[in-house]
Amino acid sequence: MKHIEELFATVARRVRPPVCVALGPPWPVANLVKALQLPATEVSCVQFDLHQSERVRQCLAEVGASADVVTVADLWDLPPRFNTIIFPAAAQSDRELKIDVVDQGYHILAADGVFLTLSEYEKDSYFAKLQKRIFGNYGATPSSRYGTAFFSTKTDCTRPRRRHELTFHARINGQPSMVFVSRPGTFSYGRFDNGSRAMLEVAEIHPGNHILDLGCGNGAVGCLAWSKAAPEGHVTFIDSNLRAIALAELNAKANHIAHTRFVTSTRLQGLDKNTFDVILANPPYYAKSEITRLFIEGTRDLLRPGGRYYLVTKMPTAVMPLIFETFGDCSVIENRGYSVVLSGV
Repeated sequence: MKHIEELFATVARRVRPPVCVALGPPWPVANLVKALQLPATEVSCVQFDLHQSERVRQCLAEVGASADVVTVADLWDLPPRFNTIIFPAAAQSDRELKIDVVDQGYHILAADGVFLTLSEYEKDSYFAKLQKRIFGNYGATPSSRYGTAFFSTKTDCTRPRRRHELTFHARINGQPSMVFVSRPGTFSYGRFDNGSRAMLEVAEIHPGNHILDLGCGNGAVGCLAWSKAAPEGHVTFIDSNLRAIALAELNAKANHIAHTRFVTSTRLQGLDKNTFDVILANPPYYAKSEITRLFIEGTRDLLRPGGRYYLVTKMPTAVMPLIFETFGDCSVIENRGYSVVLSGV
């Protein structure tokens, strides 16, 4: 969203503080806050992920703006006190997440509050229909090369909460099938990831093992891995996304996973050294190498002697040098079109 300030200018007169900037990429969010020209106490930037929140703070500092940066699992975890919500809807944003943001945004608006969507698309009819359905009304600025801005007013407070989620079943190596809830904005939405399946099918997990589900998403990997380590096995679920951790807790409880721990962290804080027999990693490669590097370099000391580290990828040549640098050696198992890299200490 390179021209968010220009797009925001078309609806700036509709803004009344306090303002919530709901999600959005860090740089556009920071530039938007700068354009608002409001005291930091009047602007809240809300994210689901601690990494994103950290980047928003960095970008705000770089542009000389300030706001309260908040990380939550759901927008409706916040009180309904905002007179304006601004949603910087990047073109690459997931469709289901867009629906969820608008629907949940309704519930944190004060009466007569305004929901503003800033869409990168010059010709965008999607938000017109979505906001009309949720708010009962909408308006739009004329389309321009900067995109289109949509606005709706909360004219009543009677709309019930609607949870956007999908459930799916998964099983590994003949173990009992489990049911998982997934929600927009988290990894493996609506289905069990094929890369995770490829990794679990070849992972050596023994009864009683202590397992780390690294970047756990909705917790499906950790839950299915526990079925191999049951009944005394232990699983630690860790993620920087608060919505993911909430789902992991929900799914672990629903699937009767015993001996669990849930950690929300950006740099693997809160994990003890020499603790795990098995670490399972399926890193998000869209984040370039930063998170992948953390998933590799930050985990070696967490393994017990004889412990096993598994990372699944479709780009083994991109991670092998870092694996060798960190662990000294590794092997690769091909499964389902994926490469499962195995290392240990």
